[in-house]
Amino acid sequence: MMKRFITICLIICLGCLSASARSNAIKDSLLRIYVTTPHNSERLDVLHDIARLDQQTPVFLYYENKLLEEATAQNNIRYQSLATYEHIIYFFNKLDLKRATYWMGRMESLAEKNNYYNDYFKAKKLQIELYTINQQIELAIHEAQVMYDKAKKLDNRNGMREARLCLMTSYIATLRYEDGAQALEEAFQLMNPQDSPMDKINLLSKAVLAYSFLHKNEKMYSALEQMQVAIQELIAAAPNLKNAYSALYMGMETQYALYYVRTGDLPKAWEHLLKVDEYYTPNTFLPYKVSRLQAYAEYYRVKKEYGKALECLNDAITLTLQMSFPDAILYMAMKADILVDMGRSDMAIGIYKKVMHDKDSLYRGLSNSQMEQIQSLYNMDKLVLEREQQQEKIHYFVLVVIGIALLALIVFVGRMYVSRKKLQKDEKEVARLSEIAEEANEVKSRFLANMSYNIRIPLNNVVGFSQLLSTDTGLDEKEKLEYSEIIQANSTELIQLVNDVLDLSRLEAKMMKFQILDCEMREICNDLIYMARRDSEGHIHAELESDVEHQMIRMDANRFNQAVLSMLIYPVANDTDREVKMQLARDEKNELLLFHITNSPLADPAFASQKVSIRLKINQLLFEHFGGSFMVSDSAEDGYPITFTISYKER
Repeated sequence: MMKRFITICLIICLGCLSASARSNAIKDSLLRIYVTTPHNSERLDVLHDIARLDQQTPVFLYYENKLLEEATAQNNIRYQSLATYEHIIYFFNKLDLKRATYWMGRMESLAEKNNYYNDYFKAKKLQIELYTINQQIELAIHEAQVMYDKAKKLDNRNGMREARLCLMTSYIATLRYEDGAQALEEAFQLMNPQDSPMDKINLLSKAVLAYSFLHKNEKMYSALEQMQVAIQELIAAAPNLKNAYSALYMGMETQYALYYVRTGDLPKAWEHLLKVDEYYTPNTFLPYKVSRLQAYAEYYRVKKEYGKALECLNDAITLTLQMSFPDAILYMAMKADILVDMGRSDMAIGIYKKVMHDKDSLYRGLSNSQMEQIQSLYNMDKLVLEREQQQEKIHYFVLVVIGIALLALIVFVGRMYVSRKKLQKDEKEVARLSEIAEEANEVKSRFLANMSYNIRIPLNNVVGFSQLLSTDTGLDEKEKLEYSEIIQANSTELIQLVNDVLDLSRLEAKMMKFQILDCEMREICNDLIYMARRDSEGHIHAELESDVEHQMIRMDANRFNQAVLSMLIYPVANDTDREVKMQLARDEKNELLLFHITNSPLADPAFASQKVSIRLKINQLLFEHFGGSFMVSDSAEDGYPITFTISYKER
């Protein structure tokens, strides 16, 4: 369901020229200039302009190869980089990850050799977003973070902005809408007034698509208006290439139409739909065709011309199956909604059942894929760590050998004794490290095995009860509701489990992103006591004892609340009354806040599980990240206490 958003979002700013007599005339004129131009930078300019007139055909590659040859012969780094980048654009528009990756390798070598990064980060963004299109989400997130760190090291704001846009796309693709919106806002903050019109268009086009998808209509409209200004700046700089941005205009007019449909101004929406049709040709890129049909379908639905709306959706489904099966599911769901509006619920039910079945299959596939990607990234990190450790050992050994050789010339016997003792110590250390590594590997294997078991249970429940709903026609409404609630509960549990595993992985890899704010701790603790009573439906009788009246701390309030609340309430459904006490004190010497929770359900062995173990580990890593500690006791005699600290030292 997200692939259409991803594909359109990634390519809307790349544009292509529609075939026209005007563009052919421009091309003929440029070719005449090219033939008569000497082998200098002017010849490169003309070649580049010619190539941009045929961005969706192999002709484009022909002229880009000519441009690369000429630029290499002239040792013109700017056009070498630009020609390489535009090869990546071409294969990106074809969704060809293999060839795009090949040219990205050439781009990286060129950038590092010449310390020229003008096009590198834009090209890297396209490669990362192809990962997202191919559902390699965790790899995309990892590479985006690496890209951000590299751009930050080079003090390249454009690269940092492109990295944040990659993250936005990946987050929205995995339904993490808040994180996606945050990444988009960070990208806006990295914009400069002196940025090129195309850089502005790239950012604004993504913002338009994101806000459109999230139905933030006013923000979408604002971004569209800013985009209009940037396009005029772009055309003013190169009037002869106006037709090259026809796809960009088509995408923008489509979003204007959707805005006016959603805000109820149907005459305005129709005006923009007619403008969309002006840019439409049989060669229009497939995602734009689908987006146009969606806009028409939404328009006709609001006008209650359901027959026309269904016709548009049927065409959209047919086209989408050529691009993305998940998108077809989305349009089938829209089709079912329209059938309900028409009073044809009998036909809609069959479509809804198919949509539910297909969505369940997709979510299972996505969950499995992400787990595999996490394991793959872990293995890659492990190999890198092992290689670094091996290199360090080799360097250390070489230094020891050289030292021994030099010292042996001075006092051979004495230094031989010292060397022998040192070697014995090193062997013991190596043996100890080897045991630790083996133990860690064994723990990881047990963790993965347990995770598979814990994922399988809710997944089987979702699949089983979904099959019952779709196949058992004798179910009454009460049973259907009960089964739907079971499916919903298990889906929520599954998503929470996967999110916890992802959080744990990011915390361990020190890749977790925090939203740091100034927080008043006494106020937060009072809120947490109230939430514990509320969320437990009164079964948890929570109390707060505190000598701290006021204390500000810079931290991530949402993650702190999540961690502490998990220690106050039952980890599973339970209607047993329980007294839980939280004590808050201040350690002035070490600048720490001390928390002591007595009778915590999370520490009670009766509720021990893999889910609880993951939560305890997440809590430990979280408080350690903020300069504190975390300790759990399962002693019933002491009241199952949990003690943790957090630093309020200025950082």
